[in-house]
Amino acid sequence: MSGGALAVVIVAVVIGSITKGVTGSGLPTVAIPVMAGFIGVEAAVVLMAFPTVVTNSWLLWEHRGHARNARHLKRMLVAGAAGSVAGVWLLTTLPGNVLSLALAVVIFGYAALKLWRPEVALPERAARLLSPPVGFAGGVAQGATGIAGPLTATYVHGFRLEPGAYVFTIAAQFQLFAAVQVATFVALGRYTGELVLGSLLSLIPVVLFLPVGIRLGRRLDRHRFERVVLVVLVVMGTKLLFDGLNG
Repeated sequence: MSGGALAVVIVAVVIGSITKGVTGSGLPTVAIPVMAGFIGVEAAVVLMAFPTVVTNSWLLWEHRGHARNARHLKRMLVAGAAGSVAGVWLLTTLPGNVLSLALAVVIFGYAALKLWRPEVALPERAARLLSPPVGFAGGVAQGATGIAGPLTATYVHGFRLEPGAYVFTIAAQFQLFAAVQVATFVALGRYTGELVLGSLLSLIPVVLFLPVGIRLGRRLDRHRFERVVLVVLVVMGTKLLFDGLNG
């Protein structure tokens, strides 16, 4: 990798780390597409799996006091674990452009609904029924692409949680997805010495800039926080749409 390419990757990790600190998602979504252009999709997914575990551990600890306010988390975690294993198996065969387009449609549909009816919230009965299949789908997306944020964050955003509870909820899901992903990669022998070194080096900008995002996130009230999350989701959706149409 050339010096210029390495600089681009580092910038992507920095931006993703700040976004992750504010909203609980964004690191893999920003970093993996950039890395994939230089080292390939599979290598990028494998490389970012371990840093994702580290960032989610950090956020879970920071927002541990909000664990009691999480909604339907156990339902999503159980289904998500199975989905993560299935996603890793599909990593080399799943049509990435189809998944990207499907997620983009979900995100833009939700964003349009929020703009039309800003106070809309997911009814309790619907959340109880939808949480397991959404958790499974998020696990599949994480295992296959390393990016579960658009689907999971969009769904949980509909719960209208306080910022700390929102971040804790999605970080817990991402943590499970990433942990299963790393374990499966190890079992399949996907980690090479070069990828292990790359994972460790990527932690440097993560450790430096994730706290910046956490501090920014704490300064936002719920309404401003929701607007920031919605903007991040739309950016994610735009990137997924572009990837899907050009895949």
